[in-house]
Amino acid sequence: MSRTRQRHLWLLLSVLTLASTAPLSGQQIAAQASRRANWPLANRFSSEALRTALFSTSVTPRWIGETDSMWYTWRDASGNRFVLVAPKTKLRRPLFDHVQFAQDLSTLHHKAYDPNNLPITTLTFTEKGDAFRFLLDSIRYEYSLPTAQLRSLGRPTREELTRERTQAGAGGRGGAGGGGGGGANADFRNYSPDSTAFAFAREHNLFVVNVATKDTAQVTTDGVRYYSFGARDTTQQQQQQQEDQQQNEEERQAAQTRSRDPRVRANVTWSPDSKAFFVVRNDDRKVSELYLVDVLASPRPKLVSYKYAMPGEENVTQQELFTYKRGDTKLTPTKMARWKDQRLFDLHWTIGSDRMRLVRRDRPQRKLELIELDIATGQTTQLLSEEVENAYLERQNVRYMKAGGDFLWWSERNGWGHLYLYSFDGKPKRAVTSGPWRVDALVQVDTMKRTVFFRGVGKEPTENPYYAHLYRTVVDGGPVTLLDAGNATHASTLSPSKRFAVDNYSRVDLPAKSVVRDERGAVWMELEESDITKLKEMGWKAPEHFVVKAADGYTDIYGVMWKPFDFDSNKRYPIIAHVYPGPQTETVTFTFSPTNTNQRLAQLGFVVIQIGNRGGSPTRSNAYHSYGYYNLRDYGLADKKAGIEQLASRYAFIDIDRVGIYGHSGGGFMTAAALLEPPYNDFFKVGVSSSGNHDNNVYNQNWSEQHHGLKETRTADGKVVTDGNGGGDDQAQDNVKFEINVPANTELAANLKGKLMLVHGDMDNNVHPAGTIRLANALIKANKRFDMFIFPGKPHGYGDMQNYFNRMMYEYFAEHLLGDYYRADATIK
Repeated sequence: MSRTRQRHLWLLLSVLTLASTAPLSGQQIAAQASRRANWPLANRFSSEALRTALFSTSVTPRWIGETDSMWYTWRDASGNRFVLVAPKTKLRRPLFDHVQFAQDLSTLHHKAYDPNNLPITTLTFTEKGDAFRFLLDSIRYEYSLPTAQLRSLGRPTREELTRERTQAGAGGRGGAGGGGGGGANADFRNYSPDSTAFAFAREHNLFVVNVATKDTAQVTTDGVRYYSFGARDTTQQQQQQQEDQQQNEEERQAAQTRSRDPRVRANVTWSPDSKAFFVVRNDDRKVSELYLVDVLASPRPKLVSYKYAMPGEENVTQQELFTYKRGDTKLTPTKMARWKDQRLFDLHWTIGSDRMRLVRRDRPQRKLELIELDIATGQTTQLLSEEVENAYLERQNVRYMKAGGDFLWWSERNGWGHLYLYSFDGKPKRAVTSGPWRVDALVQVDTMKRTVFFRGVGKEPTENPYYAHLYRTVVDGGPVTLLDAGNATHASTLSPSKRFAVDNYSRVDLPAKSVVRDERGAVWMELEESDITKLKEMGWKAPEHFVVKAADGYTDIYGVMWKPFDFDSNKRYPIIAHVYPGPQTETVTFTFSPTNTNQRLAQLGFVVIQIGNRGGSPTRSNAYHSYGYYNLRDYGLADKKAGIEQLASRYAFIDIDRVGIYGHSGGGFMTAAALLEPPYNDFFKVGVSSSGNHDNNVYNQNWSEQHHGLKETRTADGKVVTDGNGGGDDQAQDNVKFEINVPANTELAANLKGKLMLVHGDMDNNVHPAGTIRLANALIKANKRFDMFIFPGKPHGYGDMQNYFNRMMYEYFAEHLLGDYYRADATIK
């Protein structure tokens, strides 16, 4: 190199050095500042910081006996208070004098109490309704409303506590209420309605006890593990096993030694006349096991196994139905077989104990029947049937207008969920409701007036179709009456007489309010309204609704948008979509939710949205809901992309070149797919996928088959016939095979673009970690760069590590969408 060229090079370097050390211009400083996430603002709206600014958001009515009077608790800035309401006289007052009550309780209990923060939450009114009782530190107290006197009743006996728990948990003994899986009732005795007998299980077998004679009859002898009659040994066994994963082994064994009674509650349902019961036994013996390794177990990591059927597998849960007549020495099996691997639902008595009814459904979940079983002969009669193609059959339980009378049947046969009236013998009478909207749930039946109350969605033409309302109609014909009008989503609870309803309503931009409405739907009494005074003082602003079109150009898609509270319309913000594609639900918030995680994420300097998609919520039409059938991986992405593009063209502050996405479980699955599937992997730049079911072929059998679709393959005369909708001879089941192959994210690993973080709990017994680890394996083999984090000891939810995960997610988006490398230091600040 010549000296001249060396001199020019040194001169150039000197200029560059001087330039690099020169003070930054105002524009450069502003540019750097714009890349910093607003951590102080985000921290101001963390869930911990909001605890002192947010209080009660709804009234939970506690009806006093069968009257329309009620009590409830409400917390606001002044503390917690108990309120008594008698709608008939429009009375609303404190349930008691809180100051005097605290003084009396302090005197009796020998401990000081704050009148605005009393340590009681559950009150039990006496039969007359003039006094209530409560338990505090194993001491029972009673308060008389007429005399305003509080007295101690001492320690209750174990029998008294058991009886009260039984009545509170099952709504009284016997009948349909006694046939659950145990629930809140800790007693092993499943009593008949007249309390003259009870059933229980021990060592997986079933026993019946005559209360008067105390005679115990063992009515089964073939019960074994995974083929059991005991509630704790069947449905509750696996739940308890999953909970045990979070406990120390020595503590668990000690607890079992102290409290485990070999007698457990039996899953029997007594007839109304107490002369018989039926029981369903699940056979899981051939279902394969799934495994997890509890690496935190001490002193050695522990292998945890549990029964878990996967889609398309031959060995899945089998169900058997048995009946029992008082005095019999054994159970009587029934012949229920109609379809291979069928499932039984809504088993119930009607009148007496001679006949029972139930719904049976085929494994692909596209056919079902309501049938009646004659207990004496074992013969079944089909009352009605349903069938659908390219979707699965939703169902709701039968409701009778009176015992032995007409019944209501819910169906989506015309594309929307509606109620239909049938005679007791199964003959159709009329459609009770109709139209392009959905009866979401049957709430109450008034047998005297032949009136039904139901929750409906999508009926009010000017409202968001996801908003719920309470309606009333007469089953024999008449108008449908709206009982809680108002442009919001409503959760209304009927009083015992059905003359009044407590209505809790809100929107994302409307603080929750509670009122009492009369039988015409008019506001009868004002109760409470959420106190957001402190929230506003902090600078809180409500999120916004929006409506866009789906990728088809005409279907409305609904969403919610959160902005930074220091929003500047002249700036351009990255946009992040929080997603869950369904199909059983959509993650779009419509109620007042001021602690939503998206709110805090937005404060960092993002526009955050939730947005629906075709194939999501079942509360829309059946066509909307079943859009993703046979395509469980890709169905929701087009609508997400189309919606975000419309928002960007509508609002100049959205930067369409910086798009993020995140979700949990099914949302985690969708998030990874968005960064893997063309053309979406060019659109979405950053994704955080937590606990995603990336390979639904190793996920829950029922869910995957229900929502993706199962195909039947029949072998006949040497030929293989595939029928996607389960047609053919239903009685010939020996040649039936089932097939399913859900597209997995692993197949797309070579397409990864952008920044992807995979997260999972290593003790996830819902979505097994195998899905995420298999995706990681495929990405490594494809030579792709990604981030991954495993939460030790955590199941599908992260529990006490949730805040840690949230922080990781915030930092990931701040780094890759804003350029704020906040994670440079190991300490989380």
